[in-house]
Amino acid sequence: MAMADVVISFSKITGSGVCVTSQDGQRVYAQLYEALAGGHRVSLSFSGVTRMTTAFLNSAVGQLYGEFPADEIRKRMLAPIDAEPWHLSRLKMVNDRAKQYFSNKEAYNRILELGIGSGKDEHH
Repeated sequence: MAMADVVISFSKITGSGVCVTSQDGQRVYAQLYEALAGGHRVSLSFSGVTRMTTAFLNSAVGQLYGEFPADEIRKRMLAPIDAEPWHLSRLKMVNDRAKQYFSNKEAYNRILELGIGSGKDEHH
């Protein structure tokens, strides 16, 4: 399958310019995940978005960092379309938080695994 550039429009998916619920974010995420998993590059369109919460963005975009490596996401996400400064600052905040959370989560899980597995490879 050829790699294509896909545009994902928040207002088209939510049916309005009000992007506030995590349920709506989940619908965006499903399309975003499918596009990225299919090897496509993605542009988010903020066209017509008049209200947008971090809860919506966490659901729509933030959880990608739990599924894909951060550098993979950076390579595949194209510049947003029709974005106003407040859209971008909110998106950046959510992305930064998600990156931090998921990188810490991995470290935390590694520490747990090491702690549990330490009995068999300790040499005294």
